[in-house]
Amino acid sequence: SHPGSLHPLPEPSPPIACVGACCRTSGCKGTAPRLASSEWALRPLGGPEPTREAPRQRSTIVAFWRRPPPSSPSLPHQSYHHQASPQPAHGHAPEKMAGGSGGRKAAPGLQHAQHAIGRSFVAKQKGAKESVLGQLFHPAVHKYSFLLLTSAVGIDIVISRMGMPYVGQIVSSFMVICYLLDFISIRRAVCAWWSAVMDIFFKEISAGGTHRLEGLNDGRAVIFACAPHVNQFIDPLIVMKAVAENAGRHVSWMTAQKTYDRKFLGMFARALKSIPVVRPDDLERKGEGFVTTSGAKVYGHAGTHFTKDFEKGAIIVIKAKSGKKSAKVTKVVDDYTLELAGPPKGKSKEVTKSDTIHFERVTSPLVTSLILLAVAAPLLAIVPPLLPRSFAFMGSIACCCAAAAVTNLVYTLRRDGLSGKELFGGAPATFRTPSTPSLSPAVPASEPEDKWEDVTEKSPYSLQPFVDQSAMFDQVTDSLTRGGTIGIFPEGGTHDGTQLLPLKWGISMMLLGAMAKQEGLERPLKISVVPVGLNYFAPHKFRSTVSVDFGDPIEVHQDLALQWKNGTKEEKAEANAAVMELIMAGVNSCTLQANDMNTLEIFRTIRRLWAPSGVRLSVADNVALTTGFASGFDRVREDPKVKEIMQRCHEYNSMLSTYGVQDHHVQRFRQHSFSNKDRISLIQKTVFRVVMLLLFGAFIVPWVLVGAPAGLFLSVLSDQKAKEVQKMSVKGTWKILMAPIVLLLLHGVCVACMFTTFGEVPALLWFFFAPVGAVHAIFAAEDGVRLVKSLNALTLLLGNRNIGQQLFETREGLKKDIRAINKTKNNWLDNLDVVTRQRLELRQSFTLEEDPEDSSFSKVEKPVEGSS
Repeated sequence: SHPGSLHPLPEPSPPIACVGACCRTSGCKGTAPRLASSEWALRPLGGPEPTREAPRQRSTIVAFWRRPPPSSPSLPHQSYHHQASPQPAHGHAPEKMAGGSGGRKAAPGLQHAQHAIGRSFVAKQKGAKESVLGQLFHPAVHKYSFLLLTSAVGIDIVISRMGMPYVGQIVSSFMVICYLLDFISIRRAVCAWWSAVMDIFFKEISAGGTHRLEGLNDGRAVIFACAPHVNQFIDPLIVMKAVAENAGRHVSWMTAQKTYDRKFLGMFARALKSIPVVRPDDLERKGEGFVTTSGAKVYGHAGTHFTKDFEKGAIIVIKAKSGKKSAKVTKVVDDYTLELAGPPKGKSKEVTKSDTIHFERVTSPLVTSLILLAVAAPLLAIVPPLLPRSFAFMGSIACCCAAAAVTNLVYTLRRDGLSGKELFGGAPATFRTPSTPSLSPAVPASEPEDKWEDVTEKSPYSLQPFVDQSAMFDQVTDSLTRGGTIGIFPEGGTHDGTQLLPLKWGISMMLLGAMAKQEGLERPLKISVVPVGLNYFAPHKFRSTVSVDFGDPIEVHQDLALQWKNGTKEEKAEANAAVMELIMAGVNSCTLQANDMNTLEIFRTIRRLWAPSGVRLSVADNVALTTGFASGFDRVREDPKVKEIMQRCHEYNSMLSTYGVQDHHVQRFRQHSFSNKDRISLIQKTVFRVVMLLLFGAFIVPWVLVGAPAGLFLSVLSDQKAKEVQKMSVKGTWKILMAPIVLLLLHGVCVACMFTTFGEVPALLWFFFAPVGAVHAIFAAEDGVRLVKSLNALTLLLGNRNIGQQLFETREGLKKDIRAINKTKNNWLDNLDVVTRQRLELRQSFTLEEDPEDSSFSKVEKPVEGSS
């Protein structure tokens, strides 16, 4: 390969020779005679090697080459160069997500880069397509493509001055589109789009354990095992963004074939190079007649047609009164008899108390529409007639937006069961019912006990056909062999629980199958399984935070793959079980779990109390510390002091909720009652913050009114979709899928309103700069919410001098006792890894000096380096 080349290339088959303007880097030996510049072609070497040696010339365009096509056993590729370059046993170096040296990935049929033009101009081969610029312009345009942009601007200006502005804009836009199509790949554009959407939807996306990814840059294949899967399509986008930013890899996700076949979502799935998986659950259909069971046999009644409906390997799902039971079919005897692999069994599911979700609170779309109409009708009847005729349209739109804002407020209060105080105090939107925290240990997810009993009563059933997954496994193996990156959610589906679901064995079969196919090679295939924990603070809430935590990479020995390949059925099951045990332990180590939501909130309270005053930890550190308390709880839960602390923390949280303040407010309360001087200072602070809130409101309220219709529509739609499937995990997905469409329509209405009211220039200003103002309004709204919350604390202190002292003393007592327990031999935080422990211990030594003259809120916390 050429000196300075960044990527190893496959063996040439057949060898080729440059017959155009060849690359003349040192080491490039004999080339064919040069042809005319118009003859851009390649030919296989059919005769003796030409004796003429082209003059050598230093080339500086190596960095502009496109990446070579991936090798494939079924599709031989020709080399980009004259001499063969050996291919590593474990495939090409991974393609980076963003940045780096490589451009767009070349198609398999593209054979050669013509370096005389300074850019990868690809010769036209059979079945391959030239780039857009290669078809429209002279090849030299590739080297000097920036001239397209300057020419586009010039053409726009010149034609506009000639009196044809729209023609100039069309021509210049066409040239810019050609530039973008040639230099920006679809995958990168899609990734950039969804990355921007995630940055807007979430306030902060933090990554923890990124130091564990440093050893994955040697070209090995990687499988990211992600859990819990609580946010449907948002989860893979979050992980994809974190992996791209911290490991430089693009993740190809295992995607359900049902999603892959959808027109809109399938387009994005194909652009992101996802791998489709046919799930038997998606093909489930109702069977004819009824069935009963006796042991491992199923008997049909009332017109069953087993011979037509079933085949070996299919799954029958019996919907008995005691619950669903399923089993695999091993033999179809006749239309009324089936033999199963074992008695039908059903999973015993434990329902956690905090997982009670009240979907009945969701107001129907019809009722919501009636409320909206009832609010909008009087406004439309009163306001527009009072305005000048030129402002009538804008007044009507403003009335509709105000009605949508009022309706959204009523809808939210009804849905979440909140009072106005709770709503403006920042309580998270949730359908859940609070419960008493559980002191029982959080048992890691494993296969629950299967219970079976004969179904003696005639019951309906459904069937899941046998699905041959060999093509999918071959595609995964091919990707891993080339050093690719696969992402999978081994739980197999989304859920709303606070614990993991049992992991499916598909990930172990992918790993062992890919390794087993490399038997006999000098360098075995290196595959690392990286556990990924997704820890949300409010997964479906706009502008919440999320932490992506990477666990230690897991590597499986080649002997285990050979056991899976050559062993008996029992030995294969042992190999699968061994791999799944490692993966389960890895996922548990980076996932925050608890028995119920209230217990999880108590662990977060303990983390806040343990952290030093005045130090703001990053989201990743907060999650790591909370995970340490949650995972170490089983070791200390029998201690009477721990039980007492858990109960006191529960009471402390109740006090905070009652008084409408937050823990970081209590940190600034003093231990003594306030003097008259302190009271005057509090009044001054309160007045100042009220004035600031009014200023923020003057800027925020117009934007809130403008966005109110979109907010109402997205809330109603996402809640109805969640109600249909009885899962909260689809709410965020529907919000981000529909938000771009709804906001574009709303933006168009606003532009039309500005045009009809003020003219063309204000409409253009709104069209281009309204999104910038909306983003700043989001930031201002967050500051306004913080001001409202701080006003709750200030008014509390002004109304009752002793409340601040009581809360502060309660907090300090809890903090002292929690630290005392952590100093015992059974340290609550022994499960923390070394790197996280060292980082947190370093932060423990950092404290802020307290000003004795400040009675509550004058101290400003200074974030330490690396904090958020």
